[in-house]
Amino acid sequence: MEITRLCNRWSELEVQAAKQFDYFNLTDSEISALPMGPEMDAVDAECRRLGDTCKEALEPLGRLTPRTIEDATAMLAIAYRLLRLQEDMPWPFVNKAWTFLSKAHCPGCGAAYAAKALPV
Repeated sequence: MEITRLCNRWSELEVQAAKQFDYFNLTDSEISALPMGPEMDAVDAECRRLGDTCKEALEPLGRLTPRTIEDATAMLAIAYRLLRLQEDMPWPFVNKAWTFLSKAHCPGCGAAYAAKALPV
């Protein structure tokens, strides 16, 4: 959510720069020299830092393979959050959860939890 807030701020600053200056024809160093340049640089740096932090946190989770229905649903919950809040790439979580669910069966009745193939 913080990345989204910062991206919105970046957008506001970019609109302001485009209205006041020849923004789209400026180099990166010229943009940094604009009155809003230092804040734009700070926003960019913080977005990159937060993005790296998210990626680092998700890497170990992405290597996990679900072994229980709880594991699979946790992966789907992560994917949902990524889609809803970060618009990031949830595919590894969805794919691994679906692979597990397509092979797993209810211990009580033996029914499959999911179809064999992920819907297209």
